[in-house]
Amino acid sequence: MNTRTQISQALRLAALAATLAVAGAAPALADYSYYRSGPSAHQVVDGNLVDVQVRVNGSAAPLYFRPGTNDRHYFQAYRGRNYSVVLRNNTGRRIGVLVSVDGLNVLNGERSGLDRGEAMYVLDPWEQAEIQGWRTSLDEVRKFVFVDEERSYAQRTGQANGDMGWIRVAAFRELEPQTWWPYRPKVSDEHAWNDSRDSRRENAAPAPAPSAKGAPPTQLRADGGANMAPRDEESNPGTGWGNREYDPVGETTFVAEKSASDRITLRYEYASGLQALGIVPQRAPRIWDREQGQLGFAQPPRW
Repeated sequence: MNTRTQISQALRLAALAATLAVAGAAPALADYSYYRSGPSAHQVVDGNLVDVQVRVNGSAAPLYFRPGTNDRHYFQAYRGRNYSVVLRNNTGRRIGVLVSVDGLNVLNGERSGLDRGEAMYVLDPWEQAEIQGWRTSLDEVRKFVFVDEERSYAQRTGQANGDMGWIRVAAFRELEPQTWWPYRPKVSDEHAWNDSRDSRRENAAPAPAPSAKGAPPTQLRADGGANMAPRDEESNPGTGWGNREYDPVGETTFVAEKSASDRITLRYEYASGLQALGIVPQRAPRIWDREQGQLGFAQPPRW
């Protein structure tokens, strides 16, 4: 399926990831199929402008609220597995979506303040896109992968911060063009206007440099070079620099409104961390499956 993709350079670089499978397609059943979502579990966060879903190894992850709170959505991290953030524009207008993982903007890898001047993805009306990793050029990303915090991309680039384990999504409406009454400025006004315009050019942030062309197609292990031997379950998860993935995008002009209309927060933890927070992912009782006589489709062996 071909989809037009775009990137904005109005305030800074922005990008649009490849469109996901057509709506209504059968959901993936691997990894999470053995969970039976209880009343506290959900799979999609509904925003005013954008809906958000998390997929782990291609399957929709159950999202949970911490008891007594509803300002963030929790899901389980699995060491060594890839994940992605699925965005869907639920409006008839273009929107800009800024995504930060572990406190870093996923487009340029820099510390994010969720400000409208940062790099952001641009979605066309009703468009759906999958953000698979850290963007390294207009053609490629490095896939998001769960690793222990000390081996995360943020830690390895010296940018570890208080947002480790957090995914933040901010969605912006597009600023409508303004109509001005034409008039011929005075000489002094003309000079001031040119100075202001030149100042804006000088202060504009440069677009991130794409990766070097012709570089050898190196492949990293799923943990970005980390030892995949089992670790202490008390470790905290982070997001690593995963395998190279071809994910081409284009460019467009997009000027975001001053404030985000949606601010969606997700948290990921290993199973032990979720349990410590009072969140217990529910597995389907085996006796219930036997009673129903319906075990679903054949699944890949887990070992």
